[in-house]
Amino acid sequence: MLRRERQDNARWPLLLFLLPLLAAVNSVQGENRAEQSGDRFSRLVQIVAASGENEQQDFSWIALSELTAAYESVFTSSGSETPKERRSRDRLVSWRSATRSYISELQGLLERLPGSVDIQMQADSVEAPVIYIDGTPIVLSGPEIGGVKLMEKRIIDTYCAMYDCGELNTPAGQQPEAVHTSVGGSWHLRNFGKASYVTTDGLIFTFNGLSERPAKQQVCEAFASELRNLAAGLRDALDAGHRIDWDRLEIQPLAGGRGHRIQFN
Repeated sequence: MLRRERQDNARWPLLLFLLPLLAAVNSVQGENRAEQSGDRFSRLVQIVAASGENEQQDFSWIALSELTAAYESVFTSSGSETPKERRSRDRLVSWRSATRSYISELQGLLERLPGSVDIQMQADSVEAPVIYIDGTPIVLSGPEIGGVKLMEKRIIDTYCAMYDCGELNTPAGQQPEAVHTSVGGSWHLRNFGKASYVTTDGLIFTFNGLSERPAKQQVCEAFASELRNLAAGLRDALDAGHRIDWDRLEIQPLAGGRGHRIQFN
């Protein structure tokens, strides 16, 4: 009985991951649209980086304005929070202080645009784009959680209302093929100083801070990849007509540690 209870306790968190992923695997077109949305923003940053000074100045001003507004919004909303525990209150005070300082830094950079500043940009299909203004790096990722990316969409819409974005709308098949090493995701700051890594298909990994971010991201992507492979395997079993008994779902290591066996009925 004890073994059964332990299996049940381990199974339910696994199901919380697998059930949404099974739906994602079954809705590939929706997932591709979400991935293309993030790629579209990165693609725009790449286009602007190869453009002239005016384009870079205007894009930087638009991006920093939207980023500032996003952080001001969460800073304002956090003012109404009243945690009961002293530790939570202290973390909220610390987070609000750090966020206020970051907003002031963004506002200071905005006051220098447009102007005689050095602007550098970098973007790829995995990490959030970064703008360097006189050497100061600004990650273009808002504090909102999830894959909606409303801030990025507003930046695209505003910039493309000023400049021709025909190149951005070129069908993906006509653009140079990109190398994708993983599905990727983005980092988001949360209240009380916590940080979350959010994958494009909706998995959220929460940490106490951004220290050792590359190592944490590597673990997140490895774990997410294993879950996607498992979800895809279960989807194949369903498509083949097999019934999945969720009460008997069990993952067992193979002898010698060379993989795992999945029992689903």
